[in-house]
Amino acid sequence: MTSKNNKTAKPVNVAELRKPWLKMKSAQLVILIASVALAVVVAYQIIRGSGNWANGILWGLLFGGSIWLVFYGMNWFHSMFNKKK
Repeated sequence: MTSKNNKTAKPVNVAELRKPWLKMKSAQLVILIASVALAVVVAYQIIRGSGNWANGILWGLLFGGSIWLVFYGMNWFHSMFNKKK
């Protein structure tokens, strides 16, 4: 089956596809909200389950910080292969 829209389709611009979806400030705000929410939920669950506040806070910080680790790790990884020319 052939569509008539194939003749009017624009070619894909690779440079346009490689642009970031979010600005860095917006992305950091989203990451901040997600990491704080995850840290609070994890800490709450551990504190509620075991009553150990130190363990709950520790695991909450580890899970919240892991989001930042992945975010900056992926930025570093992509910067190695996407050198600006």
